[in-house]
Order: sequence, then C-alpha cells, then structure tokens
Amino acid sequence: MSRRARAFLIFLLAALGVGVVVFLKREILTLDYFASRIKPSALSAREEMLAPFIEYRAPKDRPPPYPVVIQFHGCAGMRENFMRQWADAANAAGYMAVIVDSLRPRGIGRERALATVCHGKELVGEERAGDVLAATDIVRKRSDVDKNRIVLAGWSHGGWSIMDFIALNAHRKAPPGIYGGAPHENIAGVILIYPYCGFGGWARILGWPKGVPTLALIAGDDRTVDPRACPALLSRFAQTGAAINLHVYPDADHVFDDPYLEPQYIKAYNAKDHADAARRYRAFLEKIAARGR
Repeated sequence: MSRRARAFLIFLLAALGVGVVVFLKREILTLDYFASRIKPSALSAREEMLAPFIEYRAPKDRPPPYPVVIQFHGCAGMRENFMRQWADAANAAGYMAVIVDSLRPRGIGRERALATVCHGKELVGEERAGDVLAATDIVRKRSDVDKNRIVLAGWSHGGWSIMDFIALNAHRKAPPGIYGGAPHENIAGVILIYPYCGFGGWARILGWPKGVPTLALIAGDDRTVDPRACPALLSRFAQTGAAINLHVYPDADHVFDDPYLEPQYIKAYNAKDHADAARRYRAFLEKIAARGR
C-alpha cells in the first residue's frame, strides 16, 4: 500500500471513529444544545416566577402537616378542571395537592404551546425540570407540609420533566439553566401518567434511582407519544433494581383520563381506565403516606 493510500485509510478510519462517537453521543449533544439556549437564572428567581401560578388544595378532613403531591400538567398547558379532579383524588388520600402552571408565567398560551412545546421546539423536559426543582423547594419551605412525604406527579410533558429532574437529581446535577439549588434527598415517590420517554430525556442516559418508588400508568394505544417507549425504558430500570410499578392500559389513548376534553377530542376519554387509574393513584399515595408511621 502506498504512503498516500495509507494516509487516506488512516483519515477515513479517524473520520469514521468520530462519526461513531457523535452518533453514540447524539442524545447528549442534543440535550447540551438545548441547555445552551436556556437563559441561566438562580433557583430563587425561578421560584419567584412560578410562585403566583401555583395552586394549593389541602384536604378538609385532617390537620397539617400534610403529605404533598405536586402536579405538573402536559405540554398544552393548564386545564384547571382536569388538574383539580386529580387534586381531589390526592385530597381523598389525605394529601395536599399543589398544582403548578409552567406556561402562564412564561406567557405561553395554548395555541403557541401546541405549536412549540408539544413539538419539542421550546421548554423541553430538561428546562422544565427546573420548575420541578423550584416547586419542590417552595413546598419544602411551608410549615404545613410533611417534608418527608413529597410526591411528584406528571402527565405527558410533565412526566418527562419529572423524569429529567429525578435522573439529574440522583447524580447531584441541577437542571440546566438553574444555579444556587441543592439536590433534594426526600422525594418520596413519583407518578408518571403517559409520559414522553423518547429521544432527548436524561433518564434514558443516566438511569433511575433505586430509592424512589414510581407508579407509571401508560396508554397502550397512545397516538401522541410512542406507547412502546416507556414500558421498554421503565422495565429496564426495574431490572436494575428500581421500584417501578408499571401498568399499561392496552386500549387507552393519550389523555384517556380527561373527561373535560373538547368535543372533537372526547373520544380519547376512557371512563373505565380513568377510574382504574384514579384507584391506583390513590392507593400509591396512601402507601407512601403510611411509610414510617
């Protein structure tokens, strides 16, 4: 082989090697790119932004301190009746429900959200993970909550954001764009309802901590997110020792638990699966609340 041919072969192999590395790390590179576009802010500033858009709904039949479930809506934004029905389920389990609106503080309306947030063009999961950290920090400062029983619940995009937060938090990493916050050691549980588990999630890269009980309710006929992605990912976590309680509703579509959908979308609602999901939601919360008593 001539010297020129050898040089070309070396160059080709080097280029191939770089290409392989880029391909294998493309998810991290994508996440790093989106992280670079987030305007850095102190945790206190994120808390100040969110605080006016957080609703607290405490149970009426028991005194504080309350166990807490913090609720994070999907990509299209806050639907008050929908979120409050789940707050009622939390109240029935003896929990204070804390409902966090991530879009109104940013001036993102429903139309814009559907066009951008729901298509991964703005406010991706790793950025909204900062909202999860901020809301959790706000709740921990309240005198009427049980700081050892804080549960995070997320629907769709909200579930993705929680998954990013938990994965980063387990590695003592702050969500991108946030500084001045400490990792949380006392997340008592996580509830994920038809979350996005596809490309661009830190949990896919970093894994899932063993010490966080997790309930995942998945729509098996989901036409908004890939219904195969979460069962595959969460089953992998379970095989490494994570406490994952995974349930798939075979015939359910995205938002199967929303009886308040507009007429053109109401066919996605499934009353039977919704009732079962509410039962599992409440049972999970009651189990968390009973720990350590």
